[in-house]
Amino acid sequence: MTPSLFLARLTGARLDVLEKLPGQVPRQAAMGAVLLTTAAFAAISAGYALHVTGVTGSWPVTIIAALVWGLAILNLDRMLIIGMAHEKQGKKLVALAVPRVALALILGAVISTPLMLKIFESEIEAQLNRNILTAQEQLRTEINSSTAAADLSAAEQKAGELRALINAGPTADPAAHPQVQAVQAEIDALQKTGDKQKSEYDTARALALAEEEGTGGTGIAGCAAICVEKKRLADEAMARWQQTVTAIDGKRQEKDRVAQTLQGNLLDESQRRIDDAEQELPNVEQKVTQLREQIASSQDTSYQLEQANGGIIARMKALSDLVGSDATVAMARYTVWAMFIALELLPVIFKVLAGFGTPTKYDEVLDELESAEAAAATADIGAMKKRHELRDDAEMAAEKDRIDKQQHTILKINDAVVEHQTEVIEAALARWREHAKIAAEDQLDSWAASLATTATPPVLIGSAGASVSGIPAPGHGPGAPYGNSHGGSPGSAPTSRHAGAPGPATTPGNGPTATETGPRPGAGYASGPRTSTTYGLPDPTDV
Repeated sequence: MTPSLFLARLTGARLDVLEKLPGQVPRQAAMGAVLLTTAAFAAISAGYALHVTGVTGSWPVTIIAALVWGLAILNLDRMLIIGMAHEKQGKKLVALAVPRVALALILGAVISTPLMLKIFESEIEAQLNRNILTAQEQLRTEINSSTAAADLSAAEQKAGELRALINAGPTADPAAHPQVQAVQAEIDALQKTGDKQKSEYDTARALALAEEEGTGGTGIAGCAAICVEKKRLADEAMARWQQTVTAIDGKRQEKDRVAQTLQGNLLDESQRRIDDAEQELPNVEQKVTQLREQIASSQDTSYQLEQANGGIIARMKALSDLVGSDATVAMARYTVWAMFIALELLPVIFKVLAGFGTPTKYDEVLDELESAEAAAATADIGAMKKRHELRDDAEMAAEKDRIDKQQHTILKINDAVVEHQTEVIEAALARWREHAKIAAEDQLDSWAASLATTATPPVLIGSAGASVSGIPAPGHGPGAPYGNSHGGSPGSAPTSRHAGAPGPATTPGNGPTATETGPRPGAGYASGPRTSTTYGLPDPTDV
């Protein structure tokens, strides 16, 4: 791939179209060069910012991080260009360009700021030193106005007073005694107040005289109302001054009385104060030393922090101070910022203008090719959907056939089971009939033999009427199914085995009458499962 095609590929151009239109390659390559240039500046800017802040710690890591940042900016710009390539309507194109313009402003500021820090590095260093000195001076002022500074000043004053007392030695002068000194301090304060009041009185008296003589004030000689008022003010000022003078005289008299009281032991009192001062002075000096060290340590620490504060935030503040104080620096900064914004906006502006202009040959061929590809893709999707539908239909038909066959097989199995059960039941019935026939014949034979041994054979009453002696009634011969039986000795009355059988019947005639139970007309073996008491055979309906 040639460099021109590589640059054109950066803008998202299709190489298959450019191979058919070689004349469009320079145009696409130029836009790709703009994207690559912006990414290169972004990488340089990021590398310098990382080096200044010391985030990476080494040059190899810094270079790798800068390349990654440049690649990110390149991909972002490519996204902006490619995202606008397929929009042809002017209003939508402008709407798409608005957020990209805002992003370009942000990227322009992000990329240009570290470069500005490097371009104006010497000026920024000077401004940074000035900012450090200003911060240190402000810190010194804050320390001097702090509580520690006030404590230090008081301790130093106390130490000076103690040293002066010790150096003066013992004295009998009353003026050196604290009580006398306290009264003298009051006298000095009153003296200052009296001097001020004397000055006010002199000024008021001079104004009153000038008003009265006509040399000042209204300029009218004579003592009118204003003159009278000024004299009154002068008299009040004199009264205040005289009051203070009286107070000063009283304090002086008090001082003399205190001195007379202390006259006998002034020397011993002075020596005692010196001894106390010698004991107190080391503690005061130690306190002074501690406070000085504390303040010095705070100053040194703050100064070191300010000196070490040369990071990117401090440099950006210095740059901002330079921009605010120097118009040349401000113009240079905004010019570089505008240059990077223009680099960011150039591809966007190019795409917007291209959207409003006549489509190029590349755009026309690209539209035709994309339309053909879209049609082919749509056809492929339609064919795929058709294949899926046919496959679904075939699967559904196969499933339906399988279900039908399963149903048919189940029906055949049911028929075979029913047929087999029928055969089993018929075979059981056939065996039962044979067995019942044999049992009935044996019973009839036994019954006939028992009848022959009796004097008068019983007369049987059947369901069809009376029969002759020893001859069963019609329908009750050998082989006929019996629904009842009896047993016991000859001549005994048999017991009915059917719940619905009729009671004993007698027939008129000569000789004893035999009772017999038989099936009622219509009675058969359909009265539920039961077992024959005579033969011990299962009922046919239980099979």
